[in-house]
Parts: sequence; C-alpha cells; structure tokens
Amino acid sequence: MKKSIPFMLFAILASCASLTTPGRIDVEPLRDFFRLCESDLEKAKQVIIDRDLIKNLTHLRRMDNGGKKYYLLERESITAMIKSVTEGVYSDFILVNHDGTVVYTMDNDGLFGWTARAGTALGDCLANRDTVPYISGAFSLPADPERHIAVSSKVSGGNTMPGIFILLVDIRKIRELVGKQSFIVDARGNYEVAGDNQKINTPYGDFEKIDLSRSGDELAVRRFSRSAGGSAWYRFFRYSNLLWIVVTE
Repeated sequence: MKKSIPFMLFAILASCASLTTPGRIDVEPLRDFFRLCESDLEKAKQVIIDRDLIKNLTHLRRMDNGGKKYYLLERESITAMIKSVTEGVYSDFILVNHDGTVVYTMDNDGLFGWTARAGTALGDCLANRDTVPYISGAFSLPADPERHIAVSSKVSGGNTMPGIFILLVDIRKIRELVGKQSFIVDARGNYEVAGDNQKINTPYGDFEKIDLSRSGDELAVRRFSRSAGGSAWYRFFRYSNLLWIVVTE
C-alpha cells in the first residue's frame, strides 16, 4: 500500500497542474488568435482584390440567376483565396458585396444570395466595415445550431468592387483558448462564450460585481465573492471593437 503513495501523489499534482490557478487569467492566447485572424484577413483580401472576386462573383451570380454554376468558373480564384488563410482554424469564409448580398460562402449553402440585413451579425459586419477588424458577438446561422463569431474587414482598393470578407469562427475554438474553468461575458453583462451554449446571450447573474470603470486596465486580475458562494476572478480583454470580461470561477 505504501508503494502506491508516490504514484497517487504524482497523479494529484499532475491533475492540479492542469487546473487554472486562482487569480491568474491568461488572455494572451486570445490576443494571439485575433492577431492571426487579422493577418489572415489581409492575406485573403489581397487575393480578392487582385482577382476582383467580388465583382466577378456578383456578375456571374446575376447571369446565373443566383445559381451555383458560377463557382465552377471561379474555382481557381476561390481556392487561392481559401489557401491564403490558415487551414483548420475557421468554420467558413463569406464574401459580401457592396449591396449586402452574400456572393460566396465555402460551406453554408443557405447563405447564397442572402442579404446582410441590419440587426443581423452579417449586417453588423457590413455596417462596421471601417473597423478593422470588426468582431461580432456570438450568433447562429440558418440551419446551423452551432454558435459563431464573425471577424471581418472591408475589401477595397484599385478598381475592385467594394465589399467585406468574413472569417467565421466556431465559438468552441474560443472556449478552447480560455480553458474549461473560464467563460466570457460581454460589456452588456451577457454570456458570450460558455461551456453550456444555452447560456450564450443570457445574463450573467454576478455581472454587477464587475467594475466596468476599470476596463482600461487589462493587466489586473480582480476577485469578487459569488452570490452562490465562493470566489471568482475576472480580467478585461480588449481587441479592436471588442471588450470581453474573462471570468474564472
């Protein structure tokens, strides 16, 4: 029995090492991820501009009355655009023209010809096209139960038709970056990223204990007493238009 004690102790220490240390919240993985998104947006935009993809896809869609045949004509250009960004990171790529019409999506057929209306996530991307990059809140797409965020940027330059390019990020990717013990709350007090998707866009009960007046201090990790008992820690994270509060309980 005594011989098993060192093994048990090692197992306990190993399990503790994998847990988030109270009072320490690392947001650098989030920052690095959005830097990657920003870099990928710029690389993809250059391909879009060089090959005038938005204008060509808009024209071919009109010729084909919104059908899919035009993808065969632009397959090489679209493939080059996709390969210009990091593989395996994004769940979809979306191109929207200046009229707000979706002229390309890699995976979601239900978005073909869809209009980026005001009040929708894609509409918000279009309305905030001068913010580079613009990062949306969590949302769902038609016929897709998963939650995503959109990271987008304006496409313009030369003689190209203007529009926006959107990287779609599965919310599970963000959850991996903050860890299982943490979740993210937005500046309105709603869950943005959580282990339980049902919580997303619903109010966080202890939000009033977070001091938003200190949101300019991204380095500090602050503690508060939870209503349900015990302690929680939080840290602010800013990137472009984004203000998130990463909470660990």
